[in-house]
Amino acid sequence: MKVVQYFKDSFVEFKDHVTWPSFSDLQRDTIIVAIATVLLAIFLYAVDTLFTHVLNFIYGAF
Repeated sequence: MKVVQYFKDSFVEFKDHVTWPSFSDLQRDTIIVAIATVLLAIFLYAVDTLFTHVLNFIYGAF
């Protein structure tokens, strides 16, 4: 019975007490996250490529 009450209380909490973002805020935040993800991916690709070239140069010397 405690589990059922927990879910009922959770539903009420989400419905009445949580402040949900507006759709425009949600769109703006999604765009920011997408741009940050792309920039991070480009940065990691550049670092990985740099390390690959450096290690190939070092291993090629031996």
